[in-house]
Amino acid sequence: MRQTFLLSLSLLLSAATAQAQVDSVRASTLPPDQQAERLYNSGVAKFNQKSYRAALLDFDKALTARPDFAKAYYNRAAVRYELKEYQPAVQDYNQALRLDPNTFTPYFGRAQAEEALQQTEEAERDYGKAAELKPDYAPAWYYRGALRFERADYTGAKADFDAALKADAAYAYAWHDRASTQRQLNNLPAAIQDYSQALKLQPELLPALLNRAATRRRAGDLKGALQDYNDYLTRKQDNALAYTNRGAARYEQGNYKAAVEDFSKAVELDAGYAFAWNNRAAAYLKLEDYKKAEADAGKAISLNKEYAEAYLNRGHAREMLRLPDAACQDWRKAAELGLEVGLTHAANSGCGAE
Repeated sequence: MRQTFLLSLSLLLSAATAQAQVDSVRASTLPPDQQAERLYNSGVAKFNQKSYRAALLDFDKALTARPDFAKAYYNRAAVRYELKEYQPAVQDYNQALRLDPNTFTPYFGRAQAEEALQQTEEAERDYGKAAELKPDYAPAWYYRGALRFERADYTGAKADFDAALKADAAYAYAWHDRASTQRQLNNLPAAIQDYSQALKLQPELLPALLNRAATRRRAGDLKGALQDYNDYLTRKQDNALAYTNRGAARYEQGNYKAAVEDFSKAVELDAGYAFAWNNRAAAYLKLEDYKKAEADAGKAISLNKEYAEAYLNRGHAREMLRLPDAACQDWRKAAELGLEVGLTHAANSGCGAE
C-alpha cells in the first residue's frame, strides 16, 4: 500500500467584467506569483484526474514562473513518482526540502521514491525524519517498520508498528505486519491476536487469515488452523500455497487422504511447485502407495535437483518397492545435500559403500 500526497493550495481570482469587443484579444497580465499559483492549482486538478503528463507540464510552467515554489517541486515529484520516474522525483523532493526543510511530506515522498530505487538505507532515514516531524502520521512509522522487518530487525520493526498503531489504531496493515513481526519473535499468542484484529478491521485482508492459520498451526492449534484455511479457501480457490499448507495441517492431523487431495489441488494450480509434489509423496508413503510416492518424489527432484527431502522420500518408496540399490543412492544423495538422516537410513538398511 503506497500513498502519494499532493499539497493543495486554493486560489481565488476576481473575474473582470467583460468589456472588450468580441474580435479583440487580451493578453494575461497576472503577476508571476499568481500565474504560478494558477498553474499549480491546474496541476493539482489534473493529478487528481490521473492526467499525469498534463499535470507535469503545469508544474513545469509554475516553476518557470516561480522557481522558489516549494509545493510545486513537491507535487511535481509526486507526479514523477506516479510516472515511475523515481530519480527525477528524488531531485524534486530535494529541492522542496531545500526550500522548506520543516515539512514532513517531502521526506515521506522522497522515502517512497528511494525505496522504489532500492535505496533502503536512505528511505529508512527519510521515513524516520517524517515520523520525527509528524509523530501522529502512522504511515511513516509503518513503512519504516516494513523496511526494518525486511532486514530482519524485528525488535526495531515492532517498535515502529507499535508507534503506527498508537497514531492510528484502525490501521489494519500495521496490525497485520506487527503480527508477522511477533511471529518472527516467537510471540505466537500475540501474533494470533494481532492477525485477528487486522481481520476485524478489514475482513477482506485474506493474507491475515492465511498467516493466522500458519501461526495457529505452528502453535499446535491444528483445529484453529484448519478452520482458517477452510475460510480462506472458501473465498479464494486459486492459491496453491493455501492448499499446500492445509494439506500439511491435515497430514499432521493424520488425515492423509485429505492431505493428498490438497496437495493434488496445489500441483494442479502450479505444476512447478516442487514442495507440493514432495509433500504428496510423503502422504502417499503414509497411505502405502509406494509407486505414486516414488513418482511424486521424482517429479519434485526433476524440478529441484537440490531437494534433499525429496531424495529421502524417494529412497523410502524405493526401499518398499524392493529397489535397495536405488534407495541407497537416494539416501546418500539426501545426506550429501545436508540431510544427515539419509546416512542413518542407509546404514540401517545395510547399504554398502559405493
